[in-house]
Amino acid sequence: MKHRLVNFYRYAVLGVVFLMTTAIYSQTKSLTNPTQKQLDSLESYYNLSKTDSLPLSERLENVTSYLEGILPSRKDSLIYDGLMQKTFLLGKANQYDSAIAYTHRLYDMAIQNRDTLYIGHAYNKLGIYYRKDNQLAKAFNYYNKAFRISRKNKDTLKAGRILLSMANIQTSLGDYSGSKTTAADGVAYLEYTTDLRSLAGLYHIISVANRGQKNYTEAIKYNTQALVLAKDSLSINTIRIKNILIFKNTKANILADQGRYDQAITILEKLATNPIAQQDQKEYARILGNLGYVQWLQNKDNKNCETILLTALDIRKKANDIKGLVTSNMYLTKYYLDKDRTKALQYAEFTYYYAKKWGSLTSTLKALGLIFQLKKDVQEEAMVYDRVHHKMQEINQKNREIYAVTKYENKKLTQQNVVLQKEKNKIATWGIVISGLLLLSIGGIVYYYYKQYVYKKRFLQLLATNTQQDSIPTPPKDKTTLSVISEEALQHLLSQLQQFEEQQAYLTPNINAKDLAKSFGSNTSYLSMVVNTYKQKSISQYINDLRVGYAIEKLQADPIFRKYTIKAIAQEVGFNSSEIFAKKFYKKTGIYPSYFVKKLEGEKDEV
Repeated sequence: MKHRLVNFYRYAVLGVVFLMTTAIYSQTKSLTNPTQKQLDSLESYYNLSKTDSLPLSERLENVTSYLEGILPSRKDSLIYDGLMQKTFLLGKANQYDSAIAYTHRLYDMAIQNRDTLYIGHAYNKLGIYYRKDNQLAKAFNYYNKAFRISRKNKDTLKAGRILLSMANIQTSLGDYSGSKTTAADGVAYLEYTTDLRSLAGLYHIISVANRGQKNYTEAIKYNTQALVLAKDSLSINTIRIKNILIFKNTKANILADQGRYDQAITILEKLATNPIAQQDQKEYARILGNLGYVQWLQNKDNKNCETILLTALDIRKKANDIKGLVTSNMYLTKYYLDKDRTKALQYAEFTYYYAKKWGSLTSTLKALGLIFQLKKDVQEEAMVYDRVHHKMQEINQKNREIYAVTKYENKKLTQQNVVLQKEKNKIATWGIVISGLLLLSIGGIVYYYYKQYVYKKRFLQLLATNTQQDSIPTPPKDKTTLSVISEEALQHLLSQLQQFEEQQAYLTPNINAKDLAKSFGSNTSYLSMVVNTYKQKSISQYINDLRVGYAIEKLQADPIFRKYTIKAIAQEVGFNSSEIFAKKFYKKTGIYPSYFVKKLEGEKDEV
């Protein structure tokens, strides 16, 4: 009896396990292969997530439910839709970390499927969210990757739009030359398309970059090109009224820079009465701020300017417009500079505070420049200035290097496409391969002889130039950054630098800025400011150029010195390795030291 009871319980347990397994299997199978009814239900979540009238939080909940339901189905197209919508809504909600995380999921899926279209989408989205999160170096890198994908896919519209985003980043970092180059490439993609908004944006960014370089004639020229595109109601709707208002605002600023205050004020007063501008608090405050500032530039005794500038500041505070608050406080600093230095310093400190909150490197430097004019003890600020300045230079250099490779690839790809198009109906596949190899060979030979010609030309120029010209030059016109250094301390540093050069102390190995400043009885920040202003170089570049100049002179004058190895020459002039010496030598002269020595010895060998 007991044995039968045990068997009964055993079979009962097995039955329950069987039923549970069947249920789980059925549910998994249902999720993996959803019915049309289940798909329709999930689609309703997706449609609700795209309903603009719903609160953003509710739209996010709906797209999350959609993704949870659709992910097990492995239906790639539907999963792509869900991830694209989820990242879009997260970005709209300013949840950039989450938006970036979900975009990486989109990217991983696209990589697994080898789907270049969605790889490009992912790169572009990462560029957008990193840019909004003010991580500009990462944003530029991802935009560059997205551009390469769009170029490969021959999507000229997207390529041009991405280049606009990249140019905007470069302008915001003060790299005006790089911005103009990138934007000009964007124009080449969009010039003959219907995307007037992006084309106008590219012309505008070229205008802004030219203004940043004080090239006002070109700035007006490209600003006009942006405005001319809005020639009728259809094109105005395409470009959007808000963008046109920005273009006109920029035009007023350029005219003010040229001293054409009446024309600038006329434009700004008209913009201030525009109903559309008045509805947008940020844009209205921008117009008012510019109007008050330009009126003050025209007449420093105009008391109405203060009221307008403070009104713009108040509007920006209420709108929590961090970028605008930087500009308003900067304007007020300049307004009070000669009227009330206490107030001016207060507004300069606010400018610095909001610039750091915004994360703008260029605005931070401008704010510090104002503080230097108003505050006595700025040692801490000077150190920040030096650090931010170098960081911005590093980012700009990296961005240029990234896009330089892409630009080269783009040019090469364009040339290849032209060749292939011409030969498409003329020769067979093997003929194209052979022609390509032949072209590469010829190109290699031409490139080699061209490099030899360039090297020889640089060598002759080097012989004809006195390379050791690092004595203290005529003081620069703009010594704003040196206002924190007393005249006595400045003259002392200049004298020490002159002795440093005359005594050839730069040949001492392992010199660093800190030790050098200490030996001069000063600090790194002051020494860096003096060298940057008088030499237009960093301290390390200044020392390296002196060493290279000494090496050039000694190699020319001393035949025995030319018998040394490159490593020995490097050590003789203060470098720790031949590689660093060769790199710095090439950077200054455009040729390598080995080539220079061989030419001096009359040899014809290759570098």
